[in-house]
Amino acid sequence: MSRWPVLCLTRWLVRLPVVVAVVVAVVAMVLWSDRGHADQNNAAAQPAGYAFDRHHIDVGLAVRQTVLTGFLLGGEMADVAVVTVEEDGGRRLRIYAFEGAPDEGGPVNNEARMSPSAEGTWALRTDTQLRPGVTFVDIARIDVRDRLITGEPGRLNVWDPDSSTEHELVSVATDSTATTGFRAPHEGEVPHVDVTRDVNGDGRIDLTVPGDSGFQVFIQLEEGAFADPVGAGSPPNFDPILGADGYRLDPWSVSRIHEFDANGDGRIDLVSWNGGHFEAHIQDEQGLFDPEQVTFTTAVSFDSDEVTSLADGDKTGRALHSISDLNGDGIADMVVYDLEGARIRDKRSAYEVYFGAHGSEDARGVDGAGGTDGSPGFGSLIQFTSSPNISIQTENQIQLAIERRDLDRDGKGDLVVTSIENKYLEGSLFKRIKGFMGDDVWLNVAFYHVRDGRIPDRATATRRIQLDGAPSPREPGWVPLDVVLQGGKHARRRDREQYLRAFNKNLFIGDVTGNGRADLLIEWTHRELHVYVGVPGPRLFADEPQKVAVELPNDEEYAWMTDLNRDDRQDIVIHHPFTKRDAHGAPMELPGTESHRVTLLIAR
Repeated sequence: MSRWPVLCLTRWLVRLPVVVAVVVAVVAMVLWSDRGHADQNNAAAQPAGYAFDRHHIDVGLAVRQTVLTGFLLGGEMADVAVVTVEEDGGRRLRIYAFEGAPDEGGPVNNEARMSPSAEGTWALRTDTQLRPGVTFVDIARIDVRDRLITGEPGRLNVWDPDSSTEHELVSVATDSTATTGFRAPHEGEVPHVDVTRDVNGDGRIDLTVPGDSGFQVFIQLEEGAFADPVGAGSPPNFDPILGADGYRLDPWSVSRIHEFDANGDGRIDLVSWNGGHFEAHIQDEQGLFDPEQVTFTTAVSFDSDEVTSLADGDKTGRALHSISDLNGDGIADMVVYDLEGARIRDKRSAYEVYFGAHGSEDARGVDGAGGTDGSPGFGSLIQFTSSPNISIQTENQIQLAIERRDLDRDGKGDLVVTSIENKYLEGSLFKRIKGFMGDDVWLNVAFYHVRDGRIPDRATATRRIQLDGAPSPREPGWVPLDVVLQGGKHARRRDREQYLRAFNKNLFIGDVTGNGRADLLIEWTHRELHVYVGVPGPRLFADEPQKVAVELPNDEEYAWMTDLNRDDRQDIVIHHPFTKRDAHGAPMELPGTESHRVTLLIAR
């Protein structure tokens, strides 16, 4: 008898325990994964009607469509505007307006009810064409009325609902590529580009038009007129937003222009960093910004004013993140993002906060420091402490984002910090297997309740969210650090197929209950939303969520919060580019072969 079969059998028997162990481990993972999914699916989800009135609008077939909301036609409820590029290149505008159900039992005193009745439907009210050169749209409140803004090379227009025509709002200088330098990431689409915001703090919406040389800022005057533009900022890098899958783009978010009082006169100024010094456009008593810049320096060191720049090289360094008042003393503070560590497992990050001061010991040695009467205080340019007053860190985690939110409506900004554990930043065969079995990469969201100007040492509340939506057998099991630092809308995202859905989780923060506190809404699956109601006290949010059964989009770019009926509660707008979905929420039909739907969740 040949010895070969015997040797093979012997070796197989020796390895049998290992094989059995691997099989048992894989089966256990499957069962655990199934059990987790079963727990999710069996959770008692409340129908959306328990907290929201739900409305659906069928907006027809198209590969891509842009949806906006605003009070364009003067009704009690917001209108839904849809912009589509037709086969001949025409820009079609449709507006759906709310038509309420007839009241029973006679007229109703509208002043007696807290918000307009949501009983009714949205019906097509306007169907017209925009100018053929329109490249983007936006909605802004101009002269006490919401207006549709259209952008094209050389000009911004305002659409008139009475005549269904567009009139020039402002002219953009011909030597600037302000409306042509910003290229939308998708062909056959007129995106919603946010070019409107109140930059001088007077309560009126201004225009911030992006271009290759910076931003042109048009200040709104009385009766809806606009002042001549002021150029601000350096040439922007749009890469952090050009990888967006959706059509809602915010160029100002990558402008690297900071809005704060730079000289202590109580008015907001526009400040940007330019190769070793700050440049400030000072606001005057009329609310206009001086075209001439005032420069000043800082003792705080950093390598760049772009956090995404840390994604290159050895992924270490310091970057200016933001400048705003964090401690509630009325003076802006500087936040610097610090990333250290040679190996991934040793990486650590921190948001360092440097308090600002006017006319103090820390404000000396600056051109223009000191008041107009020679005393410190008014007129002194801001300076920041040379060493950090606060360092916000999370152990064994890399921070991704920090933002200010007033969670309890006390007029003071609280902090929301998002981070990821270091263990999710390195790949391995075991992690690939776990990802194949549906194991998720998780992000941590920490809330810091700022009281009396003090930022707590530890987070007041924390929650976890999945990196890329509901569990599926297509999870990578880990995410590279450069993807984390670039963010989910970076242009490079399109070159990383397995991370196309990273950072797309639906998460909302806003008051939907009407109790004056922010509520936290987190996607649990693509068919279930968890609502953590805001509560008084240190917890900030209820421990257990209220579950809402609702279809959610695959990407958070297709859902947003807004007040649709002016009742001071946040509602939710959801744009569904497709309807037929597989078990994991992915589309089952080719784009443009099924109608787009808009779902409106109106809080009540």
